[in-house]
Amino acid sequence: MKPLKKILLLLLTACLTLGILFLYQNTCFPEYTAASCRESVQALNNPYAGWYQIYGYSLTDGEAFDSSRIPENSGPGLVLLQINLRNYADTPVSDAGLRQLDAILKAWQSAGRQLILRFLYDWDGNAQESEPETLTLVLTHMSQTAEIINAYADCVYLLQGIFVGNWGEMHGSRYMAGEDMLTLAEHLASVTDPRIFLSVRTPEQWRTIAGSSQPLSPEAAFDGSVAARLGLFNDGMLGSETDLGTYAAADASFAPSDFGKRLRQSELLFQAELCRYVPNGGEVVIDNPYNDFLNAVQDLACSHVSYLNSTYDETVFSKWKMSVWQGSDAFNGMNGYDYISRHLGYRYCVRSSDFNVSSPWNDTASLSVLLENTGFSNSCRSFDVCLVLVSASGRESLIPIPTDTRLWDTDAETRLEVSIPVGKLASGTYQVFLRLWDPASGAPVLLANEGADEENGCLLGSLSVGRDLLRHVGQRLTASSDQSAR
Repeated sequence: MKPLKKILLLLLTACLTLGILFLYQNTCFPEYTAASCRESVQALNNPYAGWYQIYGYSLTDGEAFDSSRIPENSGPGLVLLQINLRNYADTPVSDAGLRQLDAILKAWQSAGRQLILRFLYDWDGNAQESEPETLTLVLTHMSQTAEIINAYADCVYLLQGIFVGNWGEMHGSRYMAGEDMLTLAEHLASVTDPRIFLSVRTPEQWRTIAGSSQPLSPEAAFDGSVAARLGLFNDGMLGSETDLGTYAAADASFAPSDFGKRLRQSELLFQAELCRYVPNGGEVVIDNPYNDFLNAVQDLACSHVSYLNSTYDETVFSKWKMSVWQGSDAFNGMNGYDYISRHLGYRYCVRSSDFNVSSPWNDTASLSVLLENTGFSNSCRSFDVCLVLVSASGRESLIPIPTDTRLWDTDAETRLEVSIPVGKLASGTYQVFLRLWDPASGAPVLLANEGADEENGCLLGSLSVGRDLLRHVGQRLTASSDQSAR
């Protein structure tokens, strides 16, 4: 029996040895060192936010559009294109006019910019003299131009107005009374791609078109309805107590359940809820106490303003440049104009990252990333987010992160939990980055951290993956000894 026992013992020893070797080969010892995530105060040229420039075009049957008039690509950013249809005030837009519109949008798409469109009939403040004499023709123009616009839904961010009014601003028109405004707004929504936002001039108009005295609820946000697509553009922003008639005068009476104009503070609180989910922008006008620097910051942040006219009002801008931000953040000492510039729209800053693995035998580990949106608003379009592992040889491994960036609220922290398949990674050291980009334009979304760039994103830390048991134990003992010595 002794030979048999020896054979069984040898077999048992061999099995244990093979088991240990198998376990050893499949044991992973990841080590993570977090990078220092310092906030940057640099300007970020990101999609759908910031200062916009205005370019005006009048559609005609004459000369073809000269694409050389488009400035060279300077990266993502907004432009407002005003498209004047006055030459077609008594007729549908001709095929030549539509081809011209197509050429304009195509050229700007090639420039890599995001577009705000405003169709209008008037540049002189006399809309009733230049608009079509029938509502039907305005509706026809909407349908015709929508066929072109929808082909560029990847770069057309929003449409301002409903084609009518002085300067296209939805006032001074015969079509803003009664049911005509509703007819125009609903038709524009029905013929345009649902990915494109719409915007009206005042909260009162929003309530009338949405048919609600309450702002958009979180449950209804982004559901594709007219209300969920409808933002605001305020071209009298900070211009007076009423923003030049945008809000009700101090002596006005109103019922909160009505759709009508409300007092300034009430309208700001309305926008504070609504404009978390839809764009809000416009232009600042007329030097007065309401656009003094600190007052402006308060109202721009409350109403979640994401874009402003870059050229108007220069008097107000000069006042901001002479002001200084005094705060406990990284922007302390910055002039007011630059401070506001850096906070228009969203601004994502990584605050920290933490790594956790429960045991060496687990195939996955968890990385937690804490970031904050320090901008005035959320992003109204969702971005793609991923973790990027870069090996020593430069090879990249991308791990998509399921999250909706539209819900990364302003002045709030967001925590991302990412599962990393460490068991499938080859031994070595990896740099770990957080990267965001806009799927519509392909443009990178820069993070507000020092060292973050367009190519890689923000460096979170370094991940070392090893499978040397003895080396790992030795490192642990050394680390424990060092801590005891301290």
